[in-house]
Amino acid sequence: MDREVLPESPVQFDIEADWTLSLFCNYTCDYCFFRSSTQPPFAGRVSSEEHLEFFNSTGRVWLLHLTGGEPFLYPDFVQLCKALVSRHFICINSNLSSSRVLVFAAEVDPSRVKYIHCGVHLEERDRRKGWQNLEKNVASLLEHGFPVFASLVMTPLAFTEFPRAAKIFADLGVDLIPKAIRGAYNGRSYPQAYTRSERDDFWRLSEQAELTAQTRTLSVADQSPTVNPLLDRHYLDGIPDFAGVQCSAGRRFVSIDSDGIIRRCGERMIVGNLLEQRLEVLSEDRPCDDEYCPYYCLRYSCFERENKARYRRKTTLMKLKEPFVTIRALGRKIFRQKESSH
Repeated sequence: MDREVLPESPVQFDIEADWTLSLFCNYTCDYCFFRSSTQPPFAGRVSSEEHLEFFNSTGRVWLLHLTGGEPFLYPDFVQLCKALVSRHFICINSNLSSSRVLVFAAEVDPSRVKYIHCGVHLEERDRRKGWQNLEKNVASLLEHGFPVFASLVMTPLAFTEFPRAAKIFADLGVDLIPKAIRGAYNGRSYPQAYTRSERDDFWRLSEQAELTAQTRTLSVADQSPTVNPLLDRHYLDGIPDFAGVQCSAGRRFVSIDSDGIIRRCGERMIVGNLLEQRLEVLSEDRPCDDEYCPYYCLRYSCFERENKARYRRKTTLMKLKEPFVTIRALGRKIFRQKESSH
């Protein structure tokens, strides 16, 4: 079959999936709207080999964005990654606090890992005294040749502590990028709740991180990650509304829930089921009729590429919504998992 390659990506793949393995996480960040204190009952129910068989059976090469919760806590996670990269590509969103990271670094082929995104979560990291363990894990990943970048969710405290965290990562040779809160935090709605001073600082730190990234050998600038916090400075006035815009979600991108349901992106259109090994992708692009995540929306919506690159806060391309509208679907996923675990 003819392979479609996203023009901004150095990795050749036919279709991408945002795969939420589980909402279980060992961190309890106050701003997180996507976590659970327990694994779902079906976690580990399908073997790594069965997962690989499913993705192979589609006749496509996949880029699988493995996220959570905390993916390294998923049963047999390293074995799953080893199986997937035998034919496909992966990228990972993790807090990198697990000792399994060292096993992953030693046993998984880095040439099949597009990037590893480390969520720093400064307050939780400090509370758990987890910096030394994090530095050891990141150093091991870099030693084995994995592209790593890091982001810090910008709470009011994070603006003060950003230089401290940035130095830790700079000493390792890793980019630290500010990431905006989306949703409720301490009774306020973000990103709108950021003060003018915080917005100015956010822009300065983000632009500085982007310039620094361009000097790295293995950097976020080179990897062009789908979940790219460098875009967050453009979302400080609200979340873009892509309703009605032509989008290749369902054809070149799908989301996989922790319960195995495969969707076009948000909640409305189901296109398969991982546990049933069933997938029916769309044959053509369609207008956006749901809400998911602006990172994926911007990547797969059919705006002209040069217009995407010029997107700024005062954009004329898209209307802006309250952040709660965009994360509503994610809240429904959490509720559905909790209901299925009872």
